[in-house]
Amino acid sequence: MKDDYKKIIRENLNNTLDSGYIEELGEHLKGKVRHVHFPEGKEIGRPVVMVASDRVSVFDHVLDRKIPFKGIVLNKLNEWAMNNTTDIIKNASLPSPHPSVLIQKYCNNIMVECVVRGYVWGSMAGEYESGQRDFYGTHFEDGLLRYQKLEEPFFTPTTKAEHDEAMTYAEVEEKLGKDVAAKVKSISIELYKRASQLAKERGLLFIDTKYEFGFDENNELTLIDEANTPDSSRYSYIEEYEKFEKIKSEMEAGNYANVTELLTEKPELKIKELSKQFVRDIITEKGFSYGSSGDVPNLDDDDVVEVSNRYIKLYENLTGEKFEFPDENIGLMNSLKQKLKEGGIL
Repeated sequence: MKDDYKKIIRENLNNTLDSGYIEELGEHLKGKVRHVHFPEGKEIGRPVVMVASDRVSVFDHVLDRKIPFKGIVLNKLNEWAMNNTTDIIKNASLPSPHPSVLIQKYCNNIMVECVVRGYVWGSMAGEYESGQRDFYGTHFEDGLLRYQKLEEPFFTPTTKAEHDEAMTYAEVEEKLGKDVAAKVKSISIELYKRASQLAKERGLLFIDTKYEFGFDENNELTLIDEANTPDSSRYSYIEEYEKFEKIKSEMEAGNYANVTELLTEKPELKIKELSKQFVRDIITEKGFSYGSSGDVPNLDDDDVVEVSNRYIKLYENLTGEKFEFPDENIGLMNSLKQKLKEGGIL
C-alpha cells in the first residue's frame, strides 16, 4: 500500500493547487500557504473563506515545489482535530463544500501564538544546547537532553507577527489581562493533552504545537485557524522515539558535548518526525537555513513524494480514516468555484 501511494503521488506531481485566490470573494489576504477571503468583510461572526494551497514554506520562504494533496490533508486533519475538542472550547469552524476550503467565523484574534511543548525539541533544544537555561520567563535545570520529555507540558507563547518573538507569561497577562491569559494558557495545555492522548492511542507521539484564539460575536473565547496539523505541530511514531534510550545511553558515556554532536557522528539515531520539519531537514541538508542568503534549494521529485506520503500517512494513522485521493485536477479552480456556488458561498 505504501508503494501504491507513492506511485499515485508521483503521477500527480503537477496536480497541485498553487494559488487559492478567488477574485469573486472580494477582500483577501495572501498567506504563505493559504488565501484568506472575507466575502462579507471583516465583521465579527461573518464567514472567512480560506483556500489551502499545496505550497510549503520553510525558514520564512515559500518553496517553488508544491506538495500534492497537502492542502486537502491539512484541512481534513484540522476538521478532525476541531471535532475532537468541542468539549474543551468552542471553535470557529463552519461547514465547507470543498476539501481544499476551510470556512470559519471571523473572530477578533488575541494576537498571541499559543505554543505548547511536551519535549525539549526544535529551536528550544538548539538554544538549550547552546547554554540557554531561561525560556519564556522560566528557568530550566542543567542536564536535559534534546528529545527529552518535559515533566509537564510547557506553555511558550510568542507574538503573532511575520517573525514571532518569545513572550513571557507576564507579558501575555499584560496584553490580555490576567483572567484571559490564565484561560488561554489552561485551554492550550488542555488541548495539547487531548491531542497527546489521541495520538498515543494511534501509536504516535505528539511533540509540540501552536494554537490561535479569538473572541467571537458573543465575546466568547474561540479556537480559530488550524489545530494539530503537521504544519503547526510535530508528531513522531512512539516506536521511533525508542531511539531516545540509545541516545541517553550514548550521552551518559560522556563522549559528546550534546545530542546534536552525537547525531553528527551517528545520524541513524535522529528521531524522524511526521511534520513539516522533514522539509526543513531536507533544505538544511542542501545548505540553507535561517539567515542564509541566496536562493532556497529546490526539492527534487523524490523529496516531494516522500513529504506528501508522510502527510497522508499521518492523516490515516491519526484519524483511522483512509485518505481518498481526489479524482479531479486540483489546480483548476472551476470545480472548486462550482462547489462554493452550490454551497451558497460564491
